[in-house]
Amino acid sequence: MEVIIHRGTIQIGGISVEVRTAKSRILIDFGLELPDADGQICDKTFEVDGINKGNKLFEGVFFTHYHRDHIGLISEIHPDIPIYLGRDGIQIYRKFNDNIKGKDSEAIKRLRPYEMYKKTVHGDISITAFPADHSAYGSAMLLIEAEGKKILHTGDFRLHGFRAKAILNVIRELVGKVDLLITEGTNISNQYYGTRNEYELQQWIKEVVHSNKYVFVLCPSTNIDRIASFYNAAPMGRYFLCDQYQKDILSVVKESTNSKWYQFDKALTYGENLKLHDRGFVMLVRANSSFLEIASRYPEAILIYSMWKGYLDSGNPSLTEFVKPFKENGRMRILHTSGHATRGDLVAFIKRINPKQGVIPIHTDNADEFEKIDFGVNFIRLNDGEAYYLKD
Repeated sequence: MEVIIHRGTIQIGGISVEVRTAKSRILIDFGLELPDADGQICDKTFEVDGINKGNKLFEGVFFTHYHRDHIGLISEIHPDIPIYLGRDGIQIYRKFNDNIKGKDSEAIKRLRPYEMYKKTVHGDISITAFPADHSAYGSAMLLIEAEGKKILHTGDFRLHGFRAKAILNVIRELVGKVDLLITEGTNISNQYYGTRNEYELQQWIKEVVHSNKYVFVLCPSTNIDRIASFYNAAPMGRYFLCDQYQKDILSVVKESTNSKWYQFDKALTYGENLKLHDRGFVMLVRANSSFLEIASRYPEAILIYSMWKGYLDSGNPSLTEFVKPFKENGRMRILHTSGHATRGDLVAFIKRINPKQGVIPIHTDNADEFEKIDFGVNFIRLNDGEAYYLKD
């Protein structure tokens, strides 16, 4: 069995990993590069032979989750190649792209669900998905088995979210010893170990929400764990508001789980008939003119910014305009934590997995940093397009 990192050894985003045997080939993720500081995609012509170039050569493409840097090139995949995403992820991704037309729409319709904990077989390769904790609901780690070897591909993950303990238990009890670990390394360069976890963030959210009658929230529409924290923090009698688009996404989640944390029963859509001034609200917003007009009616409101801080520094005109009045009046709060594992957690995770043959870092712009750390396992430094052959 061999592994080829087609893209991802020197950059964050635009990820694509191939696993092949003498008989079969699968691809894990086929992502679009993240935009640069000016909002431009650097490489629009990423090709993998047998996927979006030449004849069909792969048994399937498996997406770890629905973020664009992992699934963004879905429409380029050969139409005869099966494509897979977790069941919950498919429902959210389809709802998120309701208005998409053309090739992207047709590709999204082709998505097939994989079930967590259930093995699927393609040729002589088997793939089992396990839940991962990430800022995309329904994210997965993938266990690939073939020729008597086991590879664990982490996708994007973290250990400071709500399901961290469950992830570690699953790996210990159901995954067991692996030969090779392919792990994301987004935060490997960040020496700061004190990243707040979702439980701590939940308490700070509650304090701000309870201290302010009118609260606007800028948060990604599919960061369901974070949205659930805001929803559950809203005091009794306070409205929790969003638009219909956001409510449809929340309804998908509500229908997929029995957990009370994700029920969203009291989520309402914005309307003039609600007594907002009397009762107050927690309102999910996006940085556009419609929500800016609503926000202008509540000059005493607080804005909670709950996204990656880098977006604020990117110069995005819509975002800059939206947050400006809140920043100028000192009524903006940044309450956020990363969807990716901290440097400290990456170290602990790799040591816990302790792969027999070693670890290959991807989704990182500083893979060399891994070489400086004593993980107690072999560090395998690959370049894009380079193959690693698993030893017997």
